[in-house]
Amino acid sequence: MLRRQDVTVGKWYVNNKRNVARAVLRADEKTVQFNTHHLDSGNSCDSSSECTRQEFVRWADREASPSETASLQNQKMEALLRGTHSPNWEALEYGTVIDPGAVVL
Repeated sequence: MLRRQDVTVGKWYVNNKRNVARAVLRADEKTVQFNTHHLDSGNSCDSSSECTRQEFVRWADREASPSETASLQNQKMEALLRGTHSPNWEALEYGTVIDPGAVVL
């Protein structure tokens, strides 16, 4: 359990037993909205959850270390890059011809 009631938007908090981290998206005096990530894989359900501030403070053992935070953010970015395919980039990659008349300079 966190020693203080401080829960800061943008910070990550860890539950050691579950090996899980939560990234705080929004917090007020009553509730906390967060995304949950597994520390080993960085996997997330990509949907936010919400609980009371008191429940969050009881759940969290500690704030995530800078190296844990960086690792989770890198894993999240890699997953986004692997999962996102823009048709425009695919067209460029596979040599699809772009109509010169459609290009505005």
